Amino acid sequence: MNWILLRWVWRSGARGRLSAMQFLSPFDPGIRAAPLLLLLLLSLLLTGLSAAAGECRSEHCSREYERSRERLQLVERPEPNTCRLLGAFSDCMRKTKRACRGHLYFHTNMGIVERTFRKYDCRRILAEAAAAPPVTRAPPPPPPPTVPAPLDASVCSYRGAAAAEPVVCSLFGDPHVRTFGGEFQTCRLLGAWPLLDNAYLAAQVTNSRVGSDECATAPTKLTVIVKHSEPCTGQLTYEARANESLPRAFVDGAVSSGARSQHSAAVTTLVPGLHVAITVRHINATLEIRRVAGHLSFSARLPRELAEQPEARRGLQLCSRGCLQRERVDYRRVLSSVGRVDAVHAGRPVVLTAELVTDMCRQNRVIGPYLDACVFDALSTGKTAFMEAAREAQRDLERLLPQALRQLPNRTRLGSPVGGAPGRPAAAAPLLAAAAALWVLLRR
Repeated sequence: MNWILLRWVWRSGARGRLSAMQFLSPFDPGIRAAPLLLLLLLSLLLTGLSAAAGECRSEHCSREYERSRERLQLVERPEPNTCRLLGAFSDCMRKTKRACRGHLYFHTNMGIVERTFRKYDCRRILAEAAAAPPVTRAPPPPPPPTVPAPLDASVCSYRGAAAAEPVVCSLFGDPHVRTFGGEFQTCRLLGAWPLLDNAYLAAQVTNSRVGSDECATAPTKLTVIVKHSEPCTGQLTYEARANESLPRAFVDGAVSSGARSQHSAAVTTLVPGLHVAITVRHINATLEIRRVAGHLSFSARLPRELAEQPEARRGLQLCSRGCLQRERVDYRRVLSSVGRVDAVHAGRPVVLTAELVTDMCRQNRVIGPYLDACVFDALSTGKTAFMEAAREAQRDLERLLPQALRQLPNRTRLGSPVGGAPGRPAAAAPLLAAAAALWVLLRR
């Protein structure tokens, strides 16, 4: 297509139809300069159109849907106007489907609108509305007040069991996962992975390589979606990137779901640029995001009845299932074979050993698996600042679920490999020792 356009432009210039563009050439006012200049302009225009066509416009579709719903003063229910609006929303999303492949916000919205369309049986409703004869409608009632009355505080309060037991999931460091079930894992995760996904919340982490190391990875992007839950909140999205200060608000600029729901979903800045909390009051959930040593960490507290899902719905959610078996790292065996690592501490070059780093981690007052994670992160990345990730993750657990921290072993020495005494390497088979040594060499 572009070649046909260019040939047409050239022929037009040859016939003298481009003489009106002679003023564009600062060197030669002759007709010969015009085709070349027009070619350049068309090339720039086509490039811009191509780039614009590749944008994911799912958020535009969501905004248009919300504006139309507010303008028509619709309450979502099985009736023709609601179904027509859902159909328009679905058509808008399908038009941008190709550009939104792999986009969490798009796939979440698409799933919601399709489920709602089926739930309301909109195909039948729209078919009956099209076949029904027109009816004379009474004049519409006067518009409601501009500012709706606030909801009663109990409407958007958690309605689960009064003594519902909370559970905590966290992800931090290189990276380490604490599942809702309390299991600690060290994983080799690269790219985007789901953390949790239920009827009210979804969260996804993206991990990237740390420096020039080909094996060490750490969280560099976090996306949290608070899903639409009438009447407590519309859909809200929060995005954090490791190379930027943590935002104070959701992506649309709002800091909460609004005064009417008494701010059921809200972002609170705890340390500007470094620590935020997202609270979702109608499900009694708290999510905390930190920016530590140039990377991100994540903690989530949910009622157990929401966190625990049937096996078929868990998928690859790190908080429910942990990382895949092939992605897990036996960090204890790795630490038992590590030697000396060149690093920089407080601006000065140092040589790190497991014993030296263990002493440094003790000063951060971390215990049990958090001590192991602290030592592992420093030795695997060569960054002593990375030790802060384990310390802050332990603090988050202490604040979100104090009883879980009290259940940790009060251990201030490295955990032993399977079959070994605490703090000392196990008597492993020669093949396992060789494999551990090879792993250390690959991570350096």
